[in-house]
Amino acid sequence: MPQQLGGEMKRRPVKSASRTFEVLELFRDRRTPLRLNEIYSALGYPQSSTTNLLKSMVIEGYLNYNRATRTYLPTLQVASLGSWIFSHIALANGYHWLIDELFRLTDETVVLVTQNDLFIQYMMMRVPDHPHKRPPNTGEMRLMLDASSGMALMSQMRDREIDKIYRYSNYYELNPGQRISLPDVMQHIRWIRHTGYCYWPDHPVPGIGSIAMPLGETLHGIPLVIGIGGTTERLSPRRAELVEIMRNTITEFRLRYPQEDRPAPDLDDCLDELAIAAE
Repeated sequence: MPQQLGGEMKRRPVKSASRTFEVLELFRDRRTPLRLNEIYSALGYPQSSTTNLLKSMVIEGYLNYNRATRTYLPTLQVASLGSWIFSHIALANGYHWLIDELFRLTDETVVLVTQNDLFIQYMMMRVPDHPHKRPPNTGEMRLMLDASSGMALMSQMRDREIDKIYRYSNYYELNPGQRISLPDVMQHIRWIRHTGYCYWPDHPVPGIGSIAMPLGETLHGIPLVIGIGGTTERLSPRRAELVEIMRNTITEFRLRYPQEDRPAPDLDDCLDELAIAAE
């Protein structure tokens, strides 16, 4: 199911486009062939419109329909849509090394986060096997004002830009139930600018926290943040240690992968690297 961003939005997505992605997200979560009634029941759609939507996705080649079992399943065409993005971002720019190294050193969830308008979006992550975690799904979004990564991103902006994000978020009623005041936002920002990181324990879920640091670089002009998440019980006692690990690893990352030496790679080269990494 899609990530809930809180409250009723004044800006609503186009219904047909939104439903198409929600169907694909349902398969991502269930990871099994699904019947028509399972799909429209899970998503709360009318049966007739769901039938038409699924038929269209089959015709376009994004869903496979098995007449024997009457089930649907995404095709590899869905995977091919975004495979080049992972190659371009993770392999060509060294971010896979940064995430893997932080994961090795911390044994906690590690995420690479981007800004997406008024939100942060989880772009890449590694999740540990132990139970002390509650990670988001890759691709999920949260309001910038409601996330440690969002605060870390805003700490790199001018105060008037932060004020604009705050006012737009409130205007569109994106999170009316948990609205934070602008003075509180700026207090967070001042602390992050002083320390270089944001630690927000028990947020957005009680018992869960995260430490986020701006990378100080962009991908096609989009600012990036690296974060470590886990239970507050585990993160809080290790806070100073984890912050030091993050700082040292980011420094090593910049030495290994200078941004000026990371030109946009050829797509075929990216796909070759992805195939090698998957072996």
